[in-house]
Amino acid sequence: MRHDARYLASEILKRFNNKIKLDTLFEKIFTKYNPDSRVRSRTVAIVNDIIRLTGRIDFMIKNVSGKENSQIARPILSILRIGFYEIFMDDHIPDYAAVDSAVKLANKISNRKSAGFVNAVLRKLVIKKNNDQNWYSSLSNEPEWNSMPTWIQDRWKKNLGSEGLIEMLKSVNSSPPNFIRIQNQDSTVQEVIDDLSNDGIEADFFSESFLKIEGGTAKVLQTKMFKNGGISIQNPASAGVAKCLDARLGDTVVDVCAAPGTKSLYLSSLVGDSGKVLASDVFEDRVAMGIKDQDRHGRSNIHWNVKNATKDDFPMTNHMLIDAPCTGTGVLARKPDIRWRRKKSDIEEMSKKQFDILSHCAKFINPNGIIVYATCSIEPEENWDVVDRFLNLNNNFCLDDIHSMVPNSWIDTRGALRTLPFMHNVDGMFAVRLKKS
Repeated sequence: MRHDARYLASEILKRFNNKIKLDTLFEKIFTKYNPDSRVRSRTVAIVNDIIRLTGRIDFMIKNVSGKENSQIARPILSILRIGFYEIFMDDHIPDYAAVDSAVKLANKISNRKSAGFVNAVLRKLVIKKNNDQNWYSSLSNEPEWNSMPTWIQDRWKKNLGSEGLIEMLKSVNSSPPNFIRIQNQDSTVQEVIDDLSNDGIEADFFSESFLKIEGGTAKVLQTKMFKNGGISIQNPASAGVAKCLDARLGDTVVDVCAAPGTKSLYLSSLVGDSGKVLASDVFEDRVAMGIKDQDRHGRSNIHWNVKNATKDDFPMTNHMLIDAPCTGTGVLARKPDIRWRRKKSDIEEMSKKQFDILSHCAKFINPNGIIVYATCSIEPEENWDVVDRFLNLNNNFCLDDIHSMVPNSWIDTRGALRTLPFMHNVDGMFAVRLKKS
């Protein structure tokens, strides 16, 4: 029996909680039901949008239904979330179709009473919407409308200011732009754009190595260029981190905390066949992902190992990338589940782990060697605070200039790569280049 995207979305949403990664749920449901690429793509789009705006949607459900979310059975709440999303946020779905499909789904997975409740709540929403397009204006002034834990909102207001908070929330509550990196430099940018167009994918020039694509990445994954390793899905800010290492042909790079290996692949193209990337990660399953992607690209100069960056030994090197584990607050638009899985205490725990990794890995840097320390967090405790603490205790390291390596607009006043989604239209990233004397 074939199931549509709404059904699969409801199965994922009812299972989602703050202890399980959304990617894990996608994998479980898609393995169980084996949907075709169109249904899979639609399911991912629905679920990502709803998880991103769960706080707002649940706030509206509470207001319209008159019930606390905890009073509504989880499977029915999941159906209501899909219905509210389609009625309130998806301009492509007629209201009557959204109501009808939700009622049928409730009948399918529950009973007539539940279906009646779903019907009543969604019809009430439609009436509100038709009577007053701005019926939600009083709700939009409440913190719940921002669909972000209040502890994160408080932090961002303090660190970014009131206007920065508003812009950051707008950014991470919207679908992020998607980019592809051109791996095969034998093809011109225009040739790649034309090939993608033939596959039904609109792409615009972003830089010599990057194209911005319209819509999601599902179609990209099906292209011959992707399957052959000619292109990769990568954010320009992620590549900017790797560029800060300034690796050249023939160099050997030690890449720790590297899985799933997007930056490793980019580094492998920079060092060429005469160089090598010694990539490692503490998680065996993620290392397996890196090896699989390496094989797709046909790269033989990446050597993967399972290693713990806080205690294992590494070869002495002139170039090391530490893509440190972090809270991921710079990529909340791309990974919407992170906001609901993180706790306030995670920032302190991460910063301690990051410092331990940086301190340990610094032992394996040759004189005049380089470490690039990076995160995809925008929290000061994980970025400059870690770097400052390290430099205060290691006077044989100093900051090194990156102005020739990344756009100047991406560099903060102290010399670090620091991108913010609402300012630079790329993922939020932080990176510093540290040189050993």
